[in-house]
Amino acid sequence: MSEEDVIKAEITKYVLGWGGKYSEWRVGITRDARQRLFGDYRVNEKSDGWIYRTASSTDIARKIGIYFIDLGAKSDPTVVNEDTRIYLYKMS
Repeated sequence: MSEEDVIKAEITKYVLGWGGKYSEWRVGITRDARQRLFGDYRVNEKSDGWIYRTASSTDIARKIGIYFIDLGAKSDPTVVNEDTRIYLYKMS
């Protein structure tokens, strides 16, 4: 399996464990996933659904992000910068 496929599989397994409705999730790419999730979006680290993974390149991160958008996840409308960390969190 490619790196891209491994990351997609890990995120898919996680989302399915939370109910699997991609329309309830937001996806984005950033340099600092923890700041984005827990600072900017105030995701509760202990009780909310969230995941992030690091790709080896921005291109791979973008492909993974598009993959989840195509499945119904919402894109992050306020992208500050792109990098290699793909994050998803369940919107409440």
